[in-house]
Amino acid sequence: MGSKNSKEGIFTRFNEYIKRVSRVGRWDNIKDCAVYVAVTVYFATFAADLICYLFFCILSGFDPLLYVGDMNRIQAAFLFAIIVHFIITSTVITVVLVKLYDYIIMQPVKSLLMQMKNVNRGDMTDYILSGRLSKPFVSVGREETWVDMVQSYVDTASADKYIDELTGCFNRKYFTQVLVNYMRTQFLANPITGAPKTYNTDVFAVFLIDIDHFKQVNDDFGHAAGDEVLRQVGRVLRSLLAEDGVVIRNGGEEFLIIVSAKFPYDFSRTAKMINNAFRNNISIHSDVTGETRVITCSVGFVSYPLYDSAEVLSLQNHVDLADQAMYLSKIGGRNTWHELVANKRPPKNFDLTKFCSDPDYGVIKGYLTVRKPN
Repeated sequence: MGSKNSKEGIFTRFNEYIKRVSRVGRWDNIKDCAVYVAVTVYFATFAADLICYLFFCILSGFDPLLYVGDMNRIQAAFLFAIIVHFIITSTVITVVLVKLYDYIIMQPVKSLLMQMKNVNRGDMTDYILSGRLSKPFVSVGREETWVDMVQSYVDTASADKYIDELTGCFNRKYFTQVLVNYMRTQFLANPITGAPKTYNTDVFAVFLIDIDHFKQVNDDFGHAAGDEVLRQVGRVLRSLLAEDGVVIRNGGEEFLIIVSAKFPYDFSRTAKMINNAFRNNISIHSDVTGETRVITCSVGFVSYPLYDSAEVLSLQNHVDLADQAMYLSKIGGRNTWHELVANKRPPKNFDLTKFCSDPDYGVIKGYLTVRKPN
């Protein structure tokens, strides 16, 4: 029984080691690289030398399956040369490749890792280092390759120009210079046709969020309190969406978020969570008057793309439509959400400016319907 358990333990450890070695691009130890390269090189060299030996035997009329003692001197000498070539060539190539990998990739990346450990880390540093700037909808829990790690450092180096200092969220420059191109690339790589969406495919929505009565907060509590509210909003939205959304300060008290989910998903759930998160987590207190005010928000959103293809409307057009939906929430009493839902697809010659600036236009024409809480 003990022997059986021992064999199972050895097999398990061997299996785990094989999996670790096969994680190309995620090696933590140069030995893992050496094993992987050695096996690959030795196998390739053996196959090439075996082919050469068989080819030599066929041309020379020798039997390649003869025992060494029965071979003539020429065949035995060639076999010996092939074996020596196999051992020396495989070893040299393995050593050179492992040394190059260690010198060019592993040592520099390890050095960067050690340097980053000495950097003062905060919420936003961790947020950027998770790769969210370049790949906003990639799970932060994924296994990183060396390329991912290097990209994270590039993100960190360029983070200042894309981060709103007050809220810790991305800024409009990030939207126009990074996110628009990222989303376009995503849909070029995975073009959407009129075919129905299938289970577990990626779906997106564009949200605009406006803090209710923010000017009044500044007037009643002071601008420092208003800044604190903005900081709270940034933290709450980033925490709420995690890796499923990108949070952008669109300007003033307005926040733009792009949310990713798996089909089928009703984005009104996200809208409800945002409204609830504000009511339950964001407030401001005055030490002078003793008043505590709960902060609420108005939410508007549209699915992205709204129609069958991302070519009909740009990402900015979707933002404009989400803005119109948010406006409906504000005139509808605030502290709520509205969605503009696609109905029939507009013709090629429709008035895009009016469509994106006046929700009544799209509704009257039958291109849109309005959805709100029951």
